[in-house]
Amino acid sequence: MAKKTTLEELGQMLSHVVEHMATKEDLEKLATKEELNEFRAEFREFRNYTIEELRTIRSELADIRRDLESLKERVGDMSGYSKEIDHLLERVRAIEQHLGIKPRVAA
Repeated sequence: MAKKTTLEELGQMLSHVVEHMATKEDLEKLATKEELNEFRAEFREFRNYTIEELRTIRSELADIRRDLESLKERVGDMSGYSKEIDHLLERVRAIEQHLGIKPRVAA
């Protein structure tokens, strides 16, 4: 059998609803459809800009990697140079890893 709700319990429930109900002022603060569309457009521009910048960074890192690998082959075991190139390659790898970029193999 279902429990009957008393008038006092009903009053408490209604009081709770009224306390937590959005006011007219709260609703006026919500973004309009036009504002949301403007935000979406701005976000799309930002996303496209970011994607293009990441492409540029990827390309530059790939160029640096190719140049370093080529230089390493030409220099061979010359004192200090090989170690310096290995250090630079390690830094490029760290940047790629931080950006979530998979290294491109030199073509």
